[in-house]
Amino acid sequence: MKNNKNKKVIESFGDEWDRFKNDKKELEETLYKQFLAYSEVLKKFKISSNAVAADFGAGSGRWAKYFSTMFQSLIIVEPSPKAIEVAKQNLHGLHNIKYQQETIEESTIKEKSLDVAISLGVLHHTMDTFIALQSIANKLKPGGIFLGYLYYNLENKNLSYRIIWKSSDVARKAISKLPKFPKIILADLIALIIYWPLAKYAKSRIKRGMSADFIPLHHYYDMPIYMMRNDALDRFGTQIEKRFSRAEICDMLEKTGFDLESITFSENEPFWTFAAKKL
Repeated sequence: MKNNKNKKVIESFGDEWDRFKNDKKELEETLYKQFLAYSEVLKKFKISSNAVAADFGAGSGRWAKYFSTMFQSLIIVEPSPKAIEVAKQNLHGLHNIKYQQETIEESTIKEKSLDVAISLGVLHHTMDTFIALQSIANKLKPGGIFLGYLYYNLENKNLSYRIIWKSSDVARKAISKLPKFPKIILADLIALIIYWPLAKYAKSRIKRGMSADFIPLHHYYDMPIYMMRNDALDRFGTQIEKRFSRAEICDMLEKTGFDLESITFSENEPFWTFAAKKL
């Protein structure tokens, strides 16, 4: 049963990246801003330009494009055949990239061979997040750096915000079980009638110098509808979604061999983006 569910999740994400290739020029500025937000926590660590890195669950390669400029070589680890083909198209001409169509747990990267490991928005969609994290940790050299992003459990939001999210999670559990095309249509509708209006409302408040932090999905205020549709499918299309507190993430990192004192969390969205050094 677990293997079947995991297979469906991989197929679902393959369909997503085949539909949203993130290859449009008009997305470049927004994608780069997101990349900077994700990679901000790496500034604390000294990483050589000769480093060997791997992006676990690279999807369409939208972040790998930027990471490839930071390291001597970058390994793309992606289990979906559709997604890895999209990544190859998007990253065509970048000669320091290698591709492995494998799950995180089955990756054939040698243990203690990586200087940097990256996994953004992936581990919370795995059957066992701890085991997936342990698999990544095993690939890192002592002193190697892990950059990760896990869905957070809204611990810094008020009760009404969390109630709204809980309602959306009920919808996700139902929508994610639908066949491919009904799921896509519903995700598009959610982007158009929920994501877009809330983003526009947030933008109007920000333009007037007012806070928008209390508005769900406010961080989409300057993003194109394409990315809202992509993220709506990403959120509502998967049958596996887990959320973690900072304390839970720290506990998993410590248990998988990372230096607790080195863990650095981003204080800005997306929460929780973090980086840590392997002992």
